[in-house]
Amino acid sequence: MIKSLEGGRGFAALIVALFHLKIAAPHISLIRNGYLLVDLFFVLSGFLICSAYKNKLENKDAIGPFLLRRFGRLFPLLVFASLVFVLAQAGNVFAKNLLVELGYAKFSTHVGMLPYAIPTAAEIVATLTMTHGMGVFDKLILNYASWSISVEFYTYILFACLCFLLRGRLRLLVFAALGLLAFAVTVWASVDVHQCYLQGHCMDVTFDFGFARCVASFFLGVLTYGLSRSVRFDANLLQGVALGLTLLVFGFVGTLPALAFFCPLLFALLVLSVCGDTGFLAQLFKRAPFQVLGQRSYSIYMMHPVILIAFEPVVKRATGHAFLEAGVLLAYVAVVFLVSGWTYKWIEDPWRIRFNRLALA
Repeated sequence: MIKSLEGGRGFAALIVALFHLKIAAPHISLIRNGYLLVDLFFVLSGFLICSAYKNKLENKDAIGPFLLRRFGRLFPLLVFASLVFVLAQAGNVFAKNLLVELGYAKFSTHVGMLPYAIPTAAEIVATLTMTHGMGVFDKLILNYASWSISVEFYTYILFACLCFLLRGRLRLLVFAALGLLAFAVTVWASVDVHQCYLQGHCMDVTFDFGFARCVASFFLGVLTYGLSRSVRFDANLLQGVALGLTLLVFGFVGTLPALAFFCPLLFALLVLSVCGDTGFLAQLFKRAPFQVLGQRSYSIYMMHPVILIAFEPVVKRATGHAFLEAGVLLAYVAVVFLVSGWTYKWIEDPWRIRFNRLALA
């Protein structure tokens, strides 16, 4: 394990969780544009998966165990978080309807009874097959953060097949060509389909073209791993340049939406700069708090939408009041930290171990 990458992933997961909270977003550009950090997850995934499996997957007997491990890493918490999300939504609707029925509508933002959001058969099947982010719906479904888990799993399958079928320079050329093609599709979808030059949030394609977005950044991470094996650089200098450019882009992407398209490349540069576990930024991410965040990063990512349902009424009332906003922010981070620790201990890690044992059998 590269500790600096683990810590960086944990920090990114926390920023995404804060992005969806919305409270700090107007004041901090990194949080305000936190949706872009999903591409950092994809770049990291490509880098780490390539480092661990690129040679192993040349043997067809290794593909099944590889996919079983990846399935076991993603699926159990995906199902748990999706189920709890649906139950939390139902509980939220029940509470609001109860307030209205008892005559306390002033404590609810709605004056009438709200309908329950019951998952359809298609949504359940798509979640269980992890296809819900592959363009089969015209919206995000159930636990909205899970779209990226869907597309990442199918990107793993694509990577495994290419590693088995191709060798040497041809493999690298295909990786690069696929990454460029997927990036072109992502840009086109952002500009033409989502009109991001007018509405902002370039690169923010999810339920419709999220697979292309994932493939682009994942294979950029794969190529970054290859580059890390063949180049030498001053870690402190590269980290300073990469961090400075990234913060600059995040600071101005609101007024120049096209800057978002540079983020995957900047994230690749950041990953490259810290992958040797040396340098000032790597030393920061190697510290204990970031390591704990890194360990819980998947749980933070998947569970924060559930927690936000409970925080929704408090956030609405605190918005615009600096002292209350700060209190809500601290409480939210504390709850996310505690809940992610629980789900890591009781859901994520035990099931990962079980599936890894099955892969070895």
